[in-house]
Amino acid sequence: MSSSNPLQAIPLKVEHSTKDRLYWNFFNLIPFLIGSIAIARDSLRWVAVYICIALLFFLVIEFRFACTHCLYYIRSKGCVKCMMLHGVPKIFKERPGPHSPFEKAVTALGALPMFLFPVYWLFRDPLLLVAYIVAWALFFLTARRYECIRCINFECPMNRVPVEVRTEFEGKEGF
Repeated sequence: MSSSNPLQAIPLKVEHSTKDRLYWNFFNLIPFLIGSIAIARDSLRWVAVYICIALLFFLVIEFRFACTHCLYYIRSKGCVKCMMLHGVPKIFKERPGPHSPFEKAVTALGALPMFLFPVYWLFRDPLLLVAYIVAWALFFLTARRYECIRCINFECPMNRVPVEVRTEFEGKEGF
């Protein structure tokens, strides 16, 4: 590898820092709040439904079908770590290896209601709709740029670590 490679200076992460957790939660929370504000203009009952959908996705579907395969989270005594709620998902055991097609489908289908539920209310306020779309785009783009270039979960489709860096990391003792 050439020494001018900027990726060489970026270490792969085996642990999330407090800064990482704050970043992840902040960028996850913005679109959720925008959607909640749009819904709250009409009905607080529907906001409660939206919160339940989000909790189901983040606390059950994501942990069970996505995070249990992520090497980021598996680095702690055989249980899954969580960037959002530290120490909560101890009931989910690690399952290293690639995701099955069923797990990928459940994760995608579980995420759709989270993203699409507030759209009806967002169309009523185009400014909030634009803010919602920009917030999710910002989240995904920055996560890919900030996290995915340093992630040790090489099975993840978003992983952008170069093959040379991955091979070097996997060759280290303790991996």
